[in-house]
Amino acid sequence: MSSQLKKTQKPNRLWHLVVKNLKSMIRDKANLVWLIGYPILFIVLFRFAYGIEVFEIMGAGLLITGPVVIISTLASHFAEEKELGAIQRLITTPVSRHTILLSGLFSQLVIGAIQIVIILIFGTLVGMTFHPDANIFLILFIPFLITFTSLGFGLILASFIKTSSSAGGLAWFIILPLQFLGGAFVQEPLIDFLPTALAVNAMQSVMNLGSVSFDLVGINLIFITLWGIGGIILGIILFQRKTAIL
Repeated sequence: MSSQLKKTQKPNRLWHLVVKNLKSMIRDKANLVWLIGYPILFIVLFRFAYGIEVFEIMGAGLLITGPVVIISTLASHFAEEKELGAIQRLITTPVSRHTILLSGLFSQLVIGAIQIVIILIFGTLVGMTFHPDANIFLILFIPFLITFTSLGFGLILASFIKTSSSAGGLAWFIILPLQFLGGAFVQEPLIDFLPTALAVNAMQSVMNLGSVSFDLVGINLIFITLWGIGGIILGIILFQRKTAIL
């Protein structure tokens, strides 16, 4: 009976922590505006600075810029939790480190999904176009997959930093190379195996060609997923070791 009770308590604890994290993120207006406002502002400025022709060519890459920013917000979230002693207090309760980490990841995924929808709406309003045969599910899913992958990078970074003030700045040493080298700001990716490069190529195939072939899209999605799984597993291992000695 007690084992069954523990099994039912774990999802409840996870759910309560996810809700708590979401409420905290919503209350932090500056962080929320940054997460959603940065990619929207960048898309709008890019559209009117370079014109509609360049904007249409670069549209696929621009849609990948937003999800990568979540590296900064996740790292800042866990750094702030460590800084305030919240993680240490939770560890002394029946809540496991896995539950703490998963709650942070799930809450960021929810915000990331909302961010993607808002970016697509704003992108369309300022002239972003899609192939008539473009798969809407993939247009939403590819940025979401990059959000998932970015969480791995954010978790790895969060395991090494202790203050939220340093998290935001250090995150850009990961964000900018992923954006620039991955082709978010240029016509062709400079390093093809980066998750952002794989995502940009997949988005270009779906948005510009209407293609959903496995060769053009499927393989890229598999490798992006592997990047995400590998990053999150590594991040969890590092984070658990670091918090174990706090």
